[in-house]
Amino acid sequence: MKNLTVGAFLALAIFGAGITPALAHAHISSMSISEGAKIEQSPPAFDMKFSEKVGLVKVTLMRSPAEDVPLNYAPPKDMAASFKVPLPLLTPGPYMLSWKTIGDDGHAMNGSVRFTIAGK
Repeated sequence: MKNLTVGAFLALAIFGAGITPALAHAHISSMSISEGAKIEQSPPAFDMKFSEKVGLVKVTLMRSPAEDVPLNYAPPKDMAASFKVPLPLLTPGPYMLSWKTIGDDGHAMNGSVRFTIAGK
């Protein structure tokens, strides 16, 4: 019985190791503005890095509660692991920057970060 348990464990470990990479998707590994940040001055850009190359499909910036802030940015056509989104001069208040990416496997991923420009 002990051998059966060890064998079953090894089979599950081998099977699990084989499917883990297939289930993994790109994820954001760093951002220049952290979730919930209170920033004194308007940052010139928002930088984001992903765990692997993705296609950046869309980026939007909203000022709460629902005011669209125009961005002078068109997502690149090539896949990349990092992106720099120039930001306009932001006045004090709460904001939410959202993005949509597409992985190599066609999997769409959404993300966002909320932050506040505190002003002086």
